[in-house]
Amino acid sequence: MIKKYDGKKYTLKEYLPVIFLFIFLIGFGIYTVVKKGEFEYVFLSTTFNESVVDIFEEKGNTYLLLTNKKNRYRIENSRNYDYKPAFLYDFIKENDRVIKNECSDTLYIERNSKKYHFLIGSALYNRKGKSKALIEKSLNEREIMNKRNDCN
Repeated sequence: MIKKYDGKKYTLKEYLPVIFLFIFLIGFGIYTVVKKGEFEYVFLSTTFNESVVDIFEEKGNTYLLLTNKKNRYRIENSRNYDYKPAFLYDFIKENDRVIKNECSDTLYIERNSKKYHFLIGSALYNRKGKSKALIEKSLNEREIMNKRNDCN
């Protein structure tokens, strides 16, 4: 004997939260791609001395749009625990002057006649309570010093 299916039929009303979540996630993904835009990696040979026009952060990396530049620069996750806040993305502000000299792994920030500095790609710089060996290992494993070291 064949039984007739007597299950509940779902209407559009029950699917609306899922549809809205899906649309939100797609919209957020598009916003992230557009906001980040095209970017350049920072190599040791990269130089700039510009003001910050816009800042974007994704996964710990800071993307800076500078005056007179059409693309953003991607700065690896950088922290300096001598400053509050320690994270580069939280520290840097629009209109700060950002300086990166050739064959240098240091990013200088000028704000109100004061100079600050961050080591590009260093997540433990000036961190208290960590062993010197761990800090040294972290400094030596930075991409800018290994994969993107184009200075002699």
